[in-house]
Amino acid sequence: MTGMKVKPADDVHVREFDGELVLLDLRGGDYFGLDAVGKALWVGLAEGLSVHEVASRLVEDYDVGIDVLERDLEALRDKMLARGLIVEIAEGDE
Repeated sequence: MTGMKVKPADDVHVREFDGELVLLDLRGGDYFGLDAVGKALWVGLAEGLSVHEVASRLVEDYDVGIDVLERDLEALRDKMLARGLIVEIAEGDE
């Protein structure tokens, strides 16, 4: 699932505050804060990158192996999918 392509859901609005991203889900009225790593994941996914590609960008900035970073990013991506903040892009819809 590392190569899964996703995009931000249409009902999610994003604002940056003090270097963090705040996501507002207009459907549910919930908001979520993302730290620097979460922000990098969000931006990368919005650019059409895979989790692996985002992890490759970040690995030099953190004292962690790429396999651990990918696993953590996949877990965050999966949480965002489950909450409807991002949606999977069907093949051919990119």
